[in-house]
Amino acid sequence: MISILSANNNCLDWMRLLIASVRKFTKMPYEIVIVDNNSEDGSVEWLKEQEEIRVIMLDRNIGHGAGLDLALRSADRHFCLVLDTDAHLQREGWDSELIALYKAIPERRLIAAKGGEVKPIHPCFMFFERMFFLENKLSFIAREFHDVGRKIYHDIIGLGYETLRISSGYEPDGEKFYPEAFGDDYYLDGKPTVYHNWYAARMWKKDKVDRYKKKDFEKDSKTLFDQPLVKEILG
Repeated sequence: MISILSANNNCLDWMRLLIASVRKFTKMPYEIVIVDNNSEDGSVEWLKEQEEIRVIMLDRNIGHGAGLDLALRSADRHFCLVLDTDAHLQREGWDSELIALYKAIPERRLIAAKGGEVKPIHPCFMFFERMFFLENKLSFIAREFHDVGRKIYHDIIGLGYETLRISSGYEPDGEKFYPEAFGDDYYLDGKPTVYHNWYAARMWKKDKVDRYKKKDFEKDSKTLFDQPLVKEILG
């Protein structure tokens, strides 16, 4: 029924959390397809031990978008959920709810995280029908002056279809579901469903990305992995 697609590059701990969340919370039939962009952090060795995962090992880093294109062509289920390596599921029922939302409006062809005006969707999670993307030759590779979120959004709008954009949210008291974690929770029907960390998938070849220092990222990562739900997911 659903293909879970992700491209990994040196994000072993986060990828393990992503995959563990899929295994724990997905009740419909599914497959996991991971493209590894020549990781050197133990990801390759770990993935080789996961017999039920379809793994595509590359001997060079072809980039996130090209990796997702390859994963999509390798998938074989009706629906696809693309997750960034630093995203994970948070509860059961996500699969049936996304399918119901997708089918609710005939013109709807994508459900994704809501971005801002410049980037209408954040590609940390995207849900769609596999054949729609393949038949229309949609790609996750960024185009000049368009990042992936802006490109995919406008490609679908240009074809005459609709995108449902899911806003990030907070608990009724205004607090985050994962207190102090450096990322966003995305809610369906008032319930946290997908979490995305803002910087975990970065390469960290420098001391900071934007204004965010690596030491702060490492501190915030520990905060996320100390969350009760994350510990439960990882067992």
